[in-house]
Amino acid sequence: MKKIISVTYKAPILLGLMLLFFTQQPLKAQSADMVTLQQAIQQTVNNHPLIKEAENKVNIAQSQTEQQKTSLLPTVAANLSYTQVGPIPKIDFNGLSFALGTHYNIDENVAVDYILYDFNRRKDVIKVLQSAEATEAEKINVIKNNLAFETAKVYFSLIYLQKSTAVIDQEIKDMEEHLSVAQKRVMTGSATGLDTLNTSVKLTVLQNQKMSVENQWNKTAVLLKSLMGLSIQKQIKVDGSLEHNIQNYQIDTLINRAYNQREELRINHLVLNTEMLQKSIAEKTDMPVVALHGSTGIKNGYPLNMNKPKFNYIVGIAAKIPIFDGHMRQLKVNTANLNIQSVEDHSMVLKRNISTDVQTALLDYQNNKIQLKSAQQEIVKAQAAFKQANGLYNTGAITNTTLLDTETALAQARLKYTYQLFQLTLSHYKLLQATGQKIW
Repeated sequence: MKKIISVTYKAPILLGLMLLFFTQQPLKAQSADMVTLQQAIQQTVNNHPLIKEAENKVNIAQSQTEQQKTSLLPTVAANLSYTQVGPIPKIDFNGLSFALGTHYNIDENVAVDYILYDFNRRKDVIKVLQSAEATEAEKINVIKNNLAFETAKVYFSLIYLQKSTAVIDQEIKDMEEHLSVAQKRVMTGSATGLDTLNTSVKLTVLQNQKMSVENQWNKTAVLLKSLMGLSIQKQIKVDGSLEHNIQNYQIDTLINRAYNQREELRINHLVLNTEMLQKSIAEKTDMPVVALHGSTGIKNGYPLNMNKPKFNYIVGIAAKIPIFDGHMRQLKVNTANLNIQSVEDHSMVLKRNISTDVQTALLDYQNNKIQLKSAQQEIVKAQAAFKQANGLYNTGAITNTTLLDTETALAQARLKYTYQLFQLTLSHYKLLQATGQKIW
């Protein structure tokens, strides 16, 4: 009986320890990892499927180049044939019959073919494929740049939402203090119930606003985790500043920098090089080709003993000299010239678009600098208004509602400042992207 009682008392303790153990495990699993901006960018550009897809295209281009290089080597083939023949041609002479063939033919040989000279057409084709390979490799940098700046945009969005939440939290705290003061004044008869009602309404609005911002943070965090290739269930934290050194830029310097750094222009230059090589191949369309052919093996059908296989060989040089190709060469050259002109025209389009991107990004940056300065001035004015209103409220000159209005205006000014700082940060990175600056 004592043992039963002992187990009965120990069971709740053991159950409690087990519950404590298992309830603590998820807390450890749900601990959030701190992610820096550079970590987010590096993980995105290293693991994103778009990069893997682009790298596969480079591998395909490399494989095509290696395939074409085999054209510079001789080809060797083993040929085996057995042929039944009937009837056998014969010559009858003076009662005698002479067969002109055998009932079967055997031919076993190894043949070698090698192009001795083709005016470097095969080498030019290899150069074309190598140029296409370099183009695909350069496209990886374009994708990485886009992913890096997209990651930075999402990351700073999280920072902005966190700072906005901090401002709202402070406003909620101040509002709760106001509500407590208003309730005390109502109890003493120095204020009406309307004051507490207005304060409660504003407090509810702020709490709803905070929930909305937190929901937006969660959705933005999902986007960042998707870019980084993290599990959706993975908990992350970000920390950083929206502050940066405000700079003055010269538009001509920025445009020249963009012309030197933008990957699109580099890709277009590689495409132009490819088209120039294609033209070189087209110009050699009607050039002769000199080839070597040789084979050695055994076969039957030789006189005296036609059924006996004998060793044999063949060695020769052949030249293919085009005489008339139906104007194919000229048509190919004309097409190549048109392609070259198209690529050069596209280069001008790219430069114009790049110039527009840089100018637009600079205008946004400059405008956000002005807006940020204006937001700073609004905070100063709102702080002065709140300080004055707080003094009047303490003397009973104004109502709690009026004081809350000035405090709300101050909070809104702080939120606006945070937003403008966020916009300035985004426009700064947009300017870096427009000029081709790498951040990965």
